[in-house]
Amino acid sequence: MNQKENTETTKTKKRKSGRNWKESYVIFFLLPIILIILFPLGGLFYLWGRFSPYAMSLALICMLYPVIIIFIIYCFFFGIVKLRGGWTIHTWKRKLIFGVEIAIPAFFFIFLITSFFTPESEFCGYGYKLFIYGLRDRIRSKADIGATRDWSESLGDEDYDNHYSRISRSAWAESLKALKPNGVLLSADENDNAKVRLMWRYGPIVGGWGVEIGAENMKIPPSDFSQFGEYRLPVEPGVYVWRGLE
Repeated sequence: MNQKENTETTKTKKRKSGRNWKESYVIFFLLPIILIILFPLGGLFYLWGRFSPYAMSLALICMLYPVIIIFIIYCFFFGIVKLRGGWTIHTWKRKLIFGVEIAIPAFFFIFLITSFFTPESEFCGYGYKLFIYGLRDRIRSKADIGATRDWSESLGDEDYDNHYSRISRSAWAESLKALKPNGVLLSADENDNAKVRLMWRYGPIVGGWGVEIGAENMKIPPSDFSQFGEYRLPVEPGVYVWRGLE
């Protein structure tokens, strides 16, 4: 093998080594950071509320958690193996990076555990709080508040009272159908004006969530963190999103 072939072989090995290093950097450094943002810090819950606030989406998130946790554990132990195995041959810069790769999975579990000890721990900590913010932004971008109010004002007093009454799907306004809720309830507010409550889910274990739309002067009650309370977030005057717990 002549000198030119040796040079080309060396360059090829360097290119492969560089490519493998970049792939390792993405898998064991950048990807775990993204997963911290999406899971224990609640980013995925925000996206859930913003784009798909349905119970089936929650089931998918719950299915992803075990897979992600196994991957994070793998990253942690693989980082230890890389650090110990190449301690004598790697530069201090590379050792520092390996150390950070070990620390990131540790931070993942710290954030995951502490998220269940927040004041809103009944609502699964950061996750459900960010879910409500995502749901609020979804309502702001998709809901026709004016059309919903016009529809509710067109109803007679006999159609609603102080108790929630379920409205059949055939009677929904087009502005309600566009949001695709699982149920619509109608009742009167403190001023005897109609208010509409949309629900995407309601039931045991994870409670329910939705939006309540009333007149502009409707009072928005503060959040109630008791066992059967609700976390409420205003959207605009007379409109708020909520998340309940049973």
